[in-house]
Amino acid sequence: MISGNEVSQEFVIGIDGGGTYCRAMLQDINGNILGTGEAGPANIMSNATQALTSIIQASEHAIVKSTVNVALSDIAVAAGLAGANIPQAKSAFLSLPMPFARLEVMSDLHAACLGAHNGQDGAMIICGTGSAGTVYQKGRFADKGGYGLNVGDNASAAWLGQSAIRHTLLAFDNIESRGLLFKRLTSHFDVTDPQTLIQEVSQFTAESYGQLAPIVVESFSQGCESAKKLLEQGGDYLSKLGKALHREAGQALPICFVGGLSNVYRPFLSSDVSSVLCDAAKPAQQGAIDFLKQTNSL
Repeated sequence: MISGNEVSQEFVIGIDGGGTYCRAMLQDINGNILGTGEAGPANIMSNATQALTSIIQASEHAIVKSTVNVALSDIAVAAGLAGANIPQAKSAFLSLPMPFARLEVMSDLHAACLGAHNGQDGAMIICGTGSAGTVYQKGRFADKGGYGLNVGDNASAAWLGQSAIRHTLLAFDNIESRGLLFKRLTSHFDVTDPQTLIQEVSQFTAESYGQLAPIVVESFSQGCESAKKLLEQGGDYLSKLGKALHREAGQALPICFVGGLSNVYRPFLSSDVSSVLCDAAKPAQQGAIDFLKQTNSL
């Protein structure tokens, strides 16, 4: 059993919490998957309270889908969460009242990397609502990126959506072309001038911008050069990120490339990065659970 705080749990939930979704996986102590659940965003840097709500909801959904009668107060939770790489955000999140018997928090990037490489040395790039990379070697992580949309998250869905808005504003000014991407975005917002578009996006979050990414991808698939240019910029950053991870490791470790935009960007990666891409051995939820088991008595 997983022990701690004078309690022992026969069940554990692994959490993969990102900027758009929170996924939960309930297991017994022998590793048998009993149920899975899903809820909304779980980025603890963006909104810690919302993240906790999503974790609880996803966990409850996993329990409902299982055949066991167990309360959250009897379960150990291992959570890989977006924003947990920022110490202040992690500390603020852990100060909230928790309904679980035990909660261990790590970054979603680390959980995904451990799961992808089954605990062995390897690298990971995530490109979803946000973007980040890490290399795991000899029991230590070295992270790159993951700084949030205001100052980073290059190539991410949020970056792609925000870049598309910038392109549209420049097109209104006749600096960029008024091609398909411009037409699709102005139609999406039903706007005919830049002032109205600015008003529409004035309260946008990273998640809001991320919801515009499919418009860029669809415009590219229909031959839009402006959309292609944005994807090339994103692919160039991701290639440089992969090379930086290799330099950090001192060797070309396998890279697992995941996230909602991973398949979109694969054709835009440099050959030295695309040649070492590998599939994930296990999901991030399992990576978080395995880490909990390795660092606690069973």
